[in-house]
Amino acid sequence: MRIIINGQPLPINIHVTRDVLITLRSMAKMLRWQLKYDTAKEAVYISSKGGVTLPASDRLPVIEIPENARLSGKVICLDPGHGGEDTGATGYSDSLEKDNTLAISLLLKNRLEMNGATVLMTREEDRQVSQDDTNIGDLAARIAIAHENHADIYVSIHNDFFADTATAGTSVFHYGGSESSRLAACVQKKLVEGLGTKDRGVRFGSFYILRNNAIPAILIEVAFISNPEEEVLLSSADGRNKAAECIAEGIMSYFKV
Repeated sequence: MRIIINGQPLPINIHVTRDVLITLRSMAKMLRWQLKYDTAKEAVYISSKGGVTLPASDRLPVIEIPENARLSGKVICLDPGHGGEDTGATGYSDSLEKDNTLAISLLLKNRLEMNGATVLMTREEDRQVSQDDTNIGDLAARIAIAHENHADIYVSIHNDFFADTATAGTSVFHYGGSESSRLAACVQKKLVEGLGTKDRGVRFGSFYILRNNAIPAILIEVAFISNPEEEVLLSSADGRNKAAECIAEGIMSYFKV
């Protein structure tokens, strides 16, 4: 598959897969670029200038990459951890947990919506969710968004931290219940396989947003922001996109679609 950006072909040839096309479209949508895929020529045309113009030799029927409805009818609440004055953990190179969780969640939102889901976000910018200055008030407001909108599942995204910078890996927490534990297991499996991180397991966690949730709920610790290598994964565009992809796959595995 050829990739042509602003009329200039990239000096690479990528094997075409649906995942590659979806990833390219997700990136184009996020950057507000135009993208079209020519099936006959196996070429992706990308323009950052507001419109895709095909060379005369390539003027063949062009179709948009189709979406699917694997998650049609599902309502999913995504909770990017922390926000506003609550920065969460600070990384080895001073990156912030609140920035990583929001970036991953927004990418995940796009992936889930492309698969037909209705996605609720507890926050879509760098802010606290509640006007209540207390931590409990903010957490309660996050849960309320899911309950008031009849979400099917609740997914909270975080970064782990430990004083020993060598500590690394991925874990997913739940507060008991067969559905929450199954959701946690599905997401953990896809994250560990996709990111190549150490499997720290599916764990019981008595976090406020888990024990006070009336729907299947999990808290994901994607990786350790305190670990130099994993901080790069969490703060880089490639790492964030891969994390979002893995979590989406885990959610679809949970819903058996």
